[in-house]
This record gives sequence, structure tokens and C-alpha cells, in this order.
Amino acid sequence: MNKEDLVNIVKNFVREKYNDAGGSHDWWHIKRVYNNAMLINESEKADEYILKIIVLMHDLYDYKYFDGNAEEKLKETLLDFKADKYFSESEIQNIIYSCINLGFSKNIKEKKELSHEGKIAQDADRLDAIGAIGIARTFTYGGEKGKEIYNPGCNMGENTMENSDTTINHFYNKLLKLKDLMNTNTAKKIAIERHKFLENFLNEFYDECNGLK
Repeated sequence: MNKEDLVNIVKNFVREKYNDAGGSHDWWHIKRVYNNAMLINESEKADEYILKIIVLMHDLYDYKYFDGNAEEKLKETLLDFKADKYFSESEIQNIIYSCINLGFSKNIKEKKELSHEGKIAQDADRLDAIGAIGIARTFTYGGEKGKEIYNPGCNMGENTMENSDTTINHFYNKLLKLKDLMNTNTAKKIAIERHKFLENFLNEFYDECNGLK
């Protein structure tokens, strides 16, 4: 077995794990983030195999769906896959730390310093949160959580991530901020167009809500 075989084992494990997940954080989200990461890495030249493992495992034990010690669970899973035969202890720590800390909510109070691979994975994940896909995922997640779509009385951008009252408010709390938080030049370029799509959508949304169209 080699590193590519290990990646395929992880990929199959994650696909099965997320087979019945909600549409906002399902296998197809992981697959899109994986594709984004590979595109970014064509220019960034990080360690391909470490990056692949981070991307595939980045949501495995996310706090929104897992109530436990994510660090311990990630290490346990990696050792079950015998990843220590292919990666050094520091590389395994890189994978674990990146998975735990690349999320938006983990960087609100203090920006976490990630490795080169972690930064690419973070960009790839954030790109899937904006543009047409990001809009679709946001409303899917809002539906999963029973949120109102929009309430004119909700002050946009003033709530916390955990207490965002409406789905539209989530645009202001998170999505519209992501363009300026990208790490790599490749992701920054992609984010510009996706960000414009968010702004155009919101303009159309408010026009329709106010009966202007």
C-alpha cells in the first residue's frame, strides 16, 4: 500500500460516513472542497497527500455534528488507517491541527496560524461557502436548523455565528466576509466572482421582498 491507496481508503470511509448527511455538509461538499484544493495546489505546490487527507477529513468531527473530543477522534481514525506508516508525527499533527482549526468559527476571536496545506484546505472550504453553491448550502443548512429565511427586524451582521437568527443574516455574519479572508492568490481570484454573485443575489432578494420586481 502507498499514500495514494491511503487517500482512497480515507475517501471511501468519508463517503460512507457522509452518505446520509444533510445537504449542506454531505459527501458532495467534501468532493467540491477536494476539487477546489487540487485546483489551488496546482499553483501553490503544497504536499499533495497531506492536503488530500486534510480536505477529506476536515468535517469528520465538526462541532456542529459531533459532541466529543475531535482531536482524539481524528488521531484515533488516522491510526486506524495506519497513517503513521506514511506520515511523520509532525505531519499527522499538521493534519489534525488543520482539520480542527480551519473552520470559520474557530478563527473569529483569534486567527489560527495554519500550515501551507491547512491554508489551502481552508481556502478550498471557504470557496464552497460562497457563490451559487454557497447560497444553496446556506439555505439548506438554514432549513435543517428551522431558521426563518428573512426577517426585516433582524439586525444584519450583529448576531454571533451560533445565534444567527435568519438565513439571510448568515450572509452578513460569514459569507460576505470570506472574500477578504482567503490565504492564496488563486483562491482570492476565484473568490472575487463568487462574492459578486452573493451581492447580486442579495440585491435581487431585497427587490423581490419589497415588491420592486
